[in-house]
Amino acid sequence: MASIKDALEESITDNLAFVKYFLYAIPVFICYNLFSSGNMGWFYFLGFFTLLMLVSILIQCIYNVRNGQNYVLPTFNIFSFIATAFKAIFAVGPILGIGLWVGGMLVGIKIPIPIPNMQLIYAIIVWLLLGSIIVTSLILYSKTQKIKDAYNLVLISNTCIDILVAIIFYIPQLALVNGLIVGILAYLFGVFFTLENPIFIFLCCMALVINVAITGNYFAQIDYELVPREENN
Repeated sequence: MASIKDALEESITDNLAFVKYFLYAIPVFICYNLFSSGNMGWFYFLGFFTLLMLVSILIQCIYNVRNGQNYVLPTFNIFSFIATAFKAIFAVGPILGIGLWVGGMLVGIKIPIPIPNMQLIYAIIVWLLLGSIIVTSLILYSKTQKIKDAYNLVLISNTCIDILVAIIFYIPQLALVNGLIVGILAYLFGVFFTLENPIFIFLCCMALVINVAITGNYFAQIDYELVPREENN
């Protein structure tokens, strides 16, 4: 069974893990400071490349864990990050775009059932189902980094609900881990310093990147467990 405990341990005990997290967190920290200072032009510019970096980390972590590499995290190579992320955009971008378009159309349909919050419940179900398709496509692509695998519609339809359930169970576990670690740090800095302390903010930036790595590791686990073996090989 997919384990967030294993995902966390492997992500923080990887070779030079915290050196890499420190480097990965620098552009995230710069983006935070650009946003907080109101420098939106540079924020959008650098934020775009930072987002590409985070997407690339997610994909590379899935690929490394799923293919049995002896490391989880990719090396800090901005050009590799950009290339990996742009390839992923070409692979999953169309499915993401179609999913958002279809979702927007479906949630606009009025449900004539006199139940409180029925329209909200309906919208949540729609976005969960479409989100599961998009995430499944991303996982299948990341496992091989072959664009055609992102469009294995039969495999996506057969596994997306199981993957959705696994992710639903994963979210509160990740929230608990963050609540314990980041929550304790926030309490200590709130008592002895301030939550605006640059060190605390930088640690939060590192926590964000660690969350991406943990998620990539967990996605690789659920792919191994939930995708049929004959399709996994």
